[in-house]
Amino acid sequence: MQKSQKDFEVMEFYQISITVAIVLVILEMLTGTFILLGFGFGALFVGIVQFLLNGLSINRDLLVFAIISLISIYLLRRFFKSNSDEKKLIEEDINQY
Repeated sequence: MQKSQKDFEVMEFYQISITVAIVLVILEMLTGTFILLGFGFGALFVGIVQFLLNGLSINRDLLVFAIISLISIYLLRRFFKSNSDEKKLIEEDINQY
């Protein structure tokens, strides 16, 4: 029995981007560094842009991914950074002795 093109479902580019975003957020739950969460936000925004603009554009998608990822990583680090982290680093510096 030969299968035709109609028998296979192919994921759209925006669906792949959103799936990657979900995987990155799940992996972030295992690490707790807020880096993968920023990349997940970038991938999510790429998926939204691909859905709204109907398709894939490598240059546009890479630019959106880079900008959104950098902004979200910066904001997440700034928001979740505690002052005790800096004090702990200063107190436990090996070059102090």
